[in-house]
Amino acid sequence: MNWTTRLRLAQLACILILFECVRLGRSMRREWNGTFTVADWFFIVAAVWSGVSSFTIQRRIVSRPKKYYSTSTPFTRWRAGNIARLWLATAVGLYGFCLKVVAGPPLVTNALFALGLLLLLVWSPGPEPDQTA
Repeated sequence: MNWTTRLRLAQLACILILFECVRLGRSMRREWNGTFTVADWFFIVAAVWSGVSSFTIQRRIVSRPKKYYSTSTPFTRWRAGNIARLWLATAVGLYGFCLKVVAGPPLVTNALFALGLLLLLVWSPGPEPDQTA
């Protein structure tokens, strides 16, 4: 099984994790009190950071100069960048779930779930570099 297939399976697992979080979140009967708390702001800022980082981290990992990586190859940096991007996209939805647990605003909670799923659905691993280079 090649790495592109493995990454697609990881993508599917992340999507299933978020669907389970949505299901669990719907079963919680927590009401938002109408004001933002410190915990609400923490999870919102963390989700925004994860969402932005999911776009930028792969490029930063792949484009680092060789002097930072003594034993890495273009393939290992490609793989690490894709895995980081998958987990950061999943984290956006997981922060939405955390916001639901602390009875955060339902509109923001649902938006974070949707954004996490959207990031996972539009992700693609790109061409796999040569493993021997």
